Amino acid sequence: MNNSIENKESLITWSTNKIGFVGLGEMGLPMALNLQKSGFQVYAYDINKGIYEKLQQQGIICCGSIKEVAENSDHAVISIVRTVAQTESVIFGEDGIASADKQGLAIIVMSTLDPSTMKELEEKVEDKGFHLIDAPVSGGLSGAQAATLSIMTAGKEEVVQTCMPYFQAMGKNIFSFGNQCGQAQVAKLSNNLVLGINIIGITEALKFGRKNGLPADEILKLLSVSTGDSWVVDNWDEVKDWQPNATLGAVYKDLTAVMKECTKKQLSLPFGGLALHVLIDSMSAMNRDFDM
Repeated sequence: MNNSIENKESLITWSTNKIGFVGLGEMGLPMALNLQKSGFQVYAYDINKGIYEKLQQQGIICCGSIKEVAENSDHAVISIVRTVAQTESVIFGEDGIASADKQGLAIIVMSTLDPSTMKELEEKVEDKGFHLIDAPVSGGLSGAQAATLSIMTAGKEEVVQTCMPYFQAMGKNIFSFGNQCGQAQVAKLSNNLVLGINIIGITEALKFGRKNGLPADEILKLLSVSTGDSWVVDNWDEVKDWQPNATLGAVYKDLTAVMKECTKKQLSLPFGGLALHVLIDSMSAMNRDFDM
């Protein structure tokens, strides 16, 4: 489902609503700021309290617990943390979302997990009287900052539609993948499967060129106007700085989830398996080449 004038109008009518936000990392921080800039009152929580002062200067209300975030939210709480364990803690922890007396609240998981986990989370969340929306994102840091993210959604249609104004404030392209949580994760993992393979292709092309006396920037110029063009090429300055313990590690985690699903479904994806095996080594080698 792409943006529409109707959805833009609904964003205006919702501009005074209070939205909860948990996870103010590299992606979450600019996403929360874009919600605040769009007129929503954001109640936020992160384990790193060092960023609270900056957020408060932007009008975001920083909370002492996730439960407090949920209690102050009108319709939904967004969670964008890294792992399954962290997501479960955000929702079901001692002071998590589900501990608040806010039954009917939508919990929007914008992390990239795996389809099976999302289906299990949906059952547990519904049992607690809440709703779950599966809504991973793509577009990188630049997309999060510019509010041009692609957002993939799955969950009960009426709940997803109710939360559309939030998505409109953070992204440019909103897609619906049905009523079952987990399907948006399938879409996101499909995207990141291509991303991971593409990263390796670019690093190997640059290594090949360098070994034969061609500078990386010239190869990238060629690729950007030729059949080898891609998002990775166009954003190489961002991609080449990805670190194994940060964004690159997240891509690696996603490829691991892809191969886990392949095992369950008895599906062979040889390029995906190869990408998982060599991704971090390939990027590390490329960065070493640049440092030489």
